[in-house]
Amino acid sequence: MSGGYRFARLVLVRARGPLVFRAQCEVCAEMGPQAVTGDAAMMWAVLHLDDHPGHDRFRELSSTPYRAESRS
Repeated sequence: MSGGYRFARLVLVRARGPLVFRAQCEVCAEMGPQAVTGDAAMMWAVLHLDDHPGHDRFRELSSTPYRAESRS
């Protein structure tokens, strides 16, 4: 990425802060809690699979913090 996204009146710039990870079941779309690492997020998938044996497809999601700034 080139440092931000530009829109008509503002720019979205990557903010300081950690990435946030979550796991999502692709069968029922239920999401686990936020976690600091991808491994920690995917631990929820193991627990979800124990409760729902047919739910065997998962997605790891990561979220990056951004800040909106006015364009000069």
